[in-house]
Amino acid sequence: MKKGDIVKFREVADPGDEKVWMRLLEDPDGGRVLVEALVGMQLNPTYVYPVNDLVMCDQRDLIRKTA
Repeated sequence: MKKGDIVKFREVADPGDEKVWMRLLEDPDGGRVLVEALVGMQLNPTYVYPVNDLVMCDQRDLIRKTA
C-alpha cells in the first residue's frame, strides 16, 4: 500500500463497515496509516488504522462501486 491507494476493512466489525472505503493520506509507517474515509462529506473524517486491518480495493471493487 502507498499514499493515494483506495482501501477497505479486511474484516467487517460493525454494520456498514463493508461500505466504507478510504484513501491513504500517507505511506504506511510503523504498522499504522492515516486514512480519509470516502463518505461524501464536505470534509471527510480521517482516522489512523493498523495496516493489517486494511486491504486494497481491487479493480472489480472499484467498478462495482462506481457503476
